[in-house]
Amino acid sequence: MLTIVTEPRLTGDRKVSPLIGKKGKGENEGTVRVKNSFGLPAIKSCYGSTDWCEEVCYALALQKAWKTVDNFLAGNWQAVEPHLTDADALTSLLTPLVEEVIAQYVKREIPPEEWVFRWFWNGDLPTEQFATAIRRIAVRYPEVQFWMYTRSFSFVHRLKGPDNLAVYLSIDPDNVKAAVKTERKHPWVHLAFCADTWEDTEELAAEFPHRRKGPKCPELTGKVPLVVWGEDRLGRGACVECGMCIKGTNNVRFASKGHK
Repeated sequence: MLTIVTEPRLTGDRKVSPLIGKKGKGENEGTVRVKNSFGLPAIKSCYGSTDWCEEVCYALALQKAWKTVDNFLAGNWQAVEPHLTDADALTSLLTPLVEEVIAQYVKREIPPEEWVFRWFWNGDLPTEQFATAIRRIAVRYPEVQFWMYTRSFSFVHRLKGPDNLAVYLSIDPDNVKAAVKTERKHPWVHLAFCADTWEDTEELAAEFPHRRKGPKCPELTGKVPLVVWGEDRLGRGACVECGMCIKGTNNVRFASKGHK
């Protein structure tokens, strides 16, 4: 039975955390010591989901494989669903998450350049008002670098403005035409090309000849490991090590069959 949840909660994602403690003998086994990401249930929160993304969705696979993950995300949905069309309520509800992350950074003595926060490691932007709340929070906390990928193209106009919020359109074979129109209206967005193969991602990128196609995600190719370990048995996630998407320095490509 699902526990009644009144407040959303953070997730500890190894790939995006700047502080991970070594645990176990596996190359990527570790305990996240700074939780700095937020997620919602896949598909249910995904306003702009496509047939392609639903078929390959790694997040949905995690939910099906791990009941604890499914319940956790359902709890977050339970907390935000009554307020999905109320930007003020969502701002009040989500702000404590960022304050909690900042408190963790201060406690763990994480350098300010690694104060990052990922929206939607799972799920997506469900409403226009949710986008407004995210923009407001980015303005309120300029010391934190936020980033997100989204297929909710109709809402991205509400995210424009903050320099510390990097927004990527998740573009796949099913929504590329809509993405072209969205990028034309909002040229400030970044582009994440998603397909089955790296060759397919290049074909998607070719639809935007005036934009850089971006490199392959270095974590998927093995150029950057999921966790980069230091000598003190402490590590940080691949996204923090790379920094490209977090800072919005380039477009990027993801291949569902491109893992090392």
